Amino acid sequence: MKMKNYLISVILILFMASPLFGQSADEKRFAFRTAFVAHALTYNLDKQNGVGFHFGQFTTEINEDNVKTLEKSFYGFNYAYAFDCLNCDSYFVVTFLNNGSSVITTDDGSTYTYSGWGLSVVGGYSWYFENDISVILGTGPAYSSESKESENIKSDKGFGKDADERMEKISFLPLVPFFLVGYSF
Repeated sequence: MKMKNYLISVILILFMASPLFGQSADEKRFAFRTAFVAHALTYNLDKQNGVGFHFGQFTTEINEDNVKTLEKSFYGFNYAYAFDCLNCDSYFVVTFLNNGSSVITTDDGSTYTYSGWGLSVVGGYSWYFENDISVILGTGPAYSSESKESENIKSDKGFGKDADERMEKISFLPLVPFFLVGYSF
């Protein structure tokens, strides 16, 4: 519930701030983008710079080293720089700073919860179409620093070590794919 209130507050602030920045009817200042598991709402500060927030949640099957699943949820802020412009075909760089949590479920049904922050830098290319739809494709490194918050142990098999190792293994990912579809308004 707390995250929902936070997101609604940010959306309202962005919508109310738009007239303060002199948006005209033909300018597209906002964009909503989605990758089905992650979503972003951005505000274009000018032709090349945009800021916004993002959030998402996904679950993935691991089935390796006694780790069954990983569920991740996150929210945070992002900054985008387009080399030409945000609302045209252009190369871009985006930085993401987020807070999140991860829940690992092991083969014995135990759950281990981690939380912390993450930082990603993504570079790529954006295709912008006349109907205000955009397709964004890129890649870049991601780093996260998450600490164990709690554990719900179902057996004495010692799978907590495997969960800790999995979190350490994914704390730095050199190339994370990035694909979004968006609509500007």
